[in-house]
Amino acid sequence: MFDSVLSASVFGRAMKAGLVQVDFVNPRDFATNKHKSVDDTPYGGGPGMVMKCDSLVAAIESVSGNNSHRILLSPVGKTFDHKRARELAGHSHIVFVCGRYEGIDERVVDLAIDESLSIGDYVLTGGELGAMVIMDTIARFVPEVLGHAESADDESFASGLLEYPQYTRPAEFRGRGVPEVLFSGHHAKIKEWRHEESLRRTAIHRPELFANQAEQISDLAARTYVVLAHHPVLDRNAKIVTTSITNFDIHDIARACATFGIAGYFPVTPIALQREKMNRIVDIWRKEITQRGASDRGRALGRVSIEDSIESAIATIEKRHKHKAWVVATSAQATDLAPSTSCEKLLADRCADPATPLILILGTGWGLHNSVYSLSNQVLMPIEGIGDYNHLSVRSALAAILDRIFGKGSQATP
Repeated sequence: MFDSVLSASVFGRAMKAGLVQVDFVNPRDFATNKHKSVDDTPYGGGPGMVMKCDSLVAAIESVSGNNSHRILLSPVGKTFDHKRARELAGHSHIVFVCGRYEGIDERVVDLAIDESLSIGDYVLTGGELGAMVIMDTIARFVPEVLGHAESADDESFASGLLEYPQYTRPAEFRGRGVPEVLFSGHHAKIKEWRHEESLRRTAIHRPELFANQAEQISDLAARTYVVLAHHPVLDRNAKIVTTSITNFDIHDIARACATFGIAGYFPVTPIALQREKMNRIVDIWRKEITQRGASDRGRALGRVSIEDSIESAIATIEKRHKHKAWVVATSAQATDLAPSTSCEKLLADRCADPATPLILILGTGWGLHNSVYSLSNQVLMPIEGIGDYNHLSVRSALAAILDRIFGKGSQATP
C-alpha cells in the first residue's frame, strides 16, 4: 500500500536524497501461534476481530528506543493538523501503529503508545492510509525536503487561514481575468491583498477555523456600531410610524454590545422628549463611571449615544473614524432592496477591510421603512428558525446576529 507514496513526488525525492527513511515491521513476524494470526474474537462478544496485544506490543518494542515516539492511528485520537505536523517533524524517530479490524487490544495503548491521532471523522479499512497522510505532511517540514524553505509556511493552515487564491497564465480565460493587483509589482499591496483573500476565503469556507482569528474579529468589533431605529419604521399596516423607546431597548442592547466588544450603540428617535428621557437614564450610569468606577451595566451604557436620525448617527460614526462607513440593514423578511449578505460573508469582507467602520441598522415596530435600505450597502439575511413563526424581538435578533459574527467558535457554516 505504501509503495506509490514512498516513490512519488516530494516524499519520493526526500527518500532518494536520504532525508527521510521508512522501514516496515509486520506484527505477524511476532505471532506465537502456528497460523501466525494477530487477531482474535473480542471478550464480551460482538462483531469483528481485535488485534492481539502480545504480537503487536512485541512488534512495536522491536523498533522502539529512547528517542522513539509511538503513534497509533485511531478514531479516538486527536485530529491531526498543521500545527501537530510541524511539532512531529522535530522527532528523529516515529513509529506508526496501524490498527485494523475492530481495533486493537486496549492494553497495547496502555503499554506501547505515546499518542493517538486521527485524520478525520470517518472510517477507513485500516490505519495505513492515515499514516501515509501524516508521513507526507510531516516530511514537508524536514529541512531541505521542499525546494524553498518558506514553502511550508506559505500554505493553507500555516497561519491558521486557508491559502489565498493563485493565478498564472493566461491572463484571461473564458471571460475571467486575474486581479489587477497581481500585475502591479507593488509587493506590499500584493501581500495585503493575499492576506485579505485568506481571511475572506477562510471565513466563508471554514468558519470554524476563522473563529480562531481572535485578533481580526476583535478589531472588527471595535469598529462596529449598532443603530436601533425608532423612525422611520412600519406599523402592522405598513404605515410609517415612530415607536417609543423602552428601558429594555436601552439596557439589553447595550449589554449585548458590551458582551461582544461592539464600539457603540446608537438609539435613534426624532422625538426630543424621548431623547431627553434616554439621555437622563444613560447619564446616571455615566456619572457612576466617573464617581465610583463602572459596574457591569455602567460599562455597557457608557457606549450609548442618542441621535435624532439614522443619517446623523452614520455621520457621527464616520466623523469619529474619518472614513466612510459600511452600512448593513437588517430585516426579518428577505428583501431585494439592497444586496444581501450572510453573517459569515459579512465577517469575512469586513475583516478584510480594516479601515472601514461597520454599522448594523435594526428596526423596531414591524421593521425598517424601505427608505433605510437606500442608505445601506447591504442587507443581512434574516434569522430563520425551523418553522414559519418569525417574530423575534429586536433584542433577541441582535443577540443572535452578534453571536454569529463575533461569538467565539459560533460562526455558522454557510
